[in-house]
Amino acid sequence: MLGKHTKLFFAVSLFAVVISVILATWGFPKIVKKQIQKNVQLDESSQMFEKWRKLPMPLTFNVYVFNVTNVDDVNEGARPKLQELGPYVYKEYRERTILGYGDNNTVKYMLKKTFLFDQEASGALSQDDEVVVINFSYLAAILTVQDMMPSIVGVVNGALEQFFTNLTDAFLRVKVRDLFFDGVHVNCNGNHSALGLVCGKLKTDAPPTMRPAEDGSGYYFSMFSHMNRTETGPYEMVRGRDNIKELGHIVSYKGKASMGGRWGRDPYCGMLNGSDASIFPPIDEADVPDKLYTFEPEVCRSLYASLVGKSSIFNMSAYYYEISRLALASKSANPDNKCFCKKDWSSNHDGCLLMGVLNLMPCQDAPAIASLPHFYLASEELLEYFDGGISPDKEKHNTYMYLEPVTGVVLKGIRRLQFNIELRNIPMVPQLAKVSTGLFPLLWIEEGAELPESVLDELRHSHKLLGYVEAVRWVLLCVSLAALLASGVAVLRAGLLPVWPRNNSVSFILSPHPAENKVH
Repeated sequence: MLGKHTKLFFAVSLFAVVISVILATWGFPKIVKKQIQKNVQLDESSQMFEKWRKLPMPLTFNVYVFNVTNVDDVNEGARPKLQELGPYVYKEYRERTILGYGDNNTVKYMLKKTFLFDQEASGALSQDDEVVVINFSYLAAILTVQDMMPSIVGVVNGALEQFFTNLTDAFLRVKVRDLFFDGVHVNCNGNHSALGLVCGKLKTDAPPTMRPAEDGSGYYFSMFSHMNRTETGPYEMVRGRDNIKELGHIVSYKGKASMGGRWGRDPYCGMLNGSDASIFPPIDEADVPDKLYTFEPEVCRSLYASLVGKSSIFNMSAYYYEISRLALASKSANPDNKCFCKKDWSSNHDGCLLMGVLNLMPCQDAPAIASLPHFYLASEELLEYFDGGISPDKEKHNTYMYLEPVTGVVLKGIRRLQFNIELRNIPMVPQLAKVSTGLFPLLWIEEGAELPESVLDELRHSHKLLGYVEAVRWVLLCVSLAALLASGVAVLRAGLLPVWPRNNSVSFILSPHPAENKVH
């Protein structure tokens, strides 16, 4: 009877080991992966969905302005001296309106941003501060005409003198609130013959920074009013229900699957790579991506951050990514960027400009130039134009993110972008007859997110549960192996296998063969 129970104990232990090995190496990881996918996929039943649809906390939207301190000297050809003012801090709220779900595992939505000025975080700075900045809209207009029809630039400039009030030079004296959101009024009521041409062009094809005045008298120029309380899209994003590795991938924007119309026929520049920076797929520790792509509608292209390595933040492991020097490289440094090169932006450089800058003309229909703040990672040639106020610094001007690998949540991230325009010497234009040609910055933005403690606590709790699951699978395996070992010893001792001698006496081993002791 004892032998029978011993055999049963051994068989059960052996079966338990097999099951434990299967669970430890395949079952538990698959169950955990399935549960994580269920929680992070864009499905109304998932834990992530509502947080994605309406961010549980506002982002921080900081604006830094370049105030020009030697305008009179610049008008005579001197190098500009700039004073950076900021940050002017805004709280940025994001909410998505779901339009529907596609048969191809996608969700279609509109994105609305709302900006509210944070006086406490801005300190002594006020929206009523007056600054002297490069006149972005005036230069955008005059450069467009100069590039398209240089013979009529003088005539059009006469109309622009009525269009822009007090147009004595290429600089704008303005309150911060008007420059950012409220708007600077430009006039369409005048007697200049070319004024109707300028306003007619705006009526049919106004850039997003221009909005019509309600009384029909003209337009208002501002940098960010088109982003405030206005829905953009529609975006179409992969939900991650079928393949979690595709979670968050943008497959179309405004009904188009590429931006090829903006950048020509080359498929590389037109690709919609990556997410909208709000959500990423979990990271497979065995296959960590070298690059993370995000689609940026403001520049009509996808940008990428490169993997630096594994790090720790908020007492959690994370992968650290930062923007690569090659992302905004000239075509000589990164041949893939050749399709971002359009017509010459000046007499000295091709459409790729210099290292670290991007021509936004194909995107915004205005000769704006994007870069990282203070021309960080850009050609040093750009810095030589200034007599002070431009000083690139990685700590202040880098773009980066910390990505939590289990859920793909951004624990902390900051995106920075600077907007510039060329100040060009044009002899036939009085306002530009003596200035020195160079790339002039207007302002730069810093859009940041850091998870609140409540969400971090949820993540830590999830990690703790995963730790328990990890411990359980190995404990089960160890217990089953221990039981198998114990049952195996019991089987051997019971003599149920012919490998364990029943007589443990040393004399049995050393004694002569029984046949030799037999009496004859």
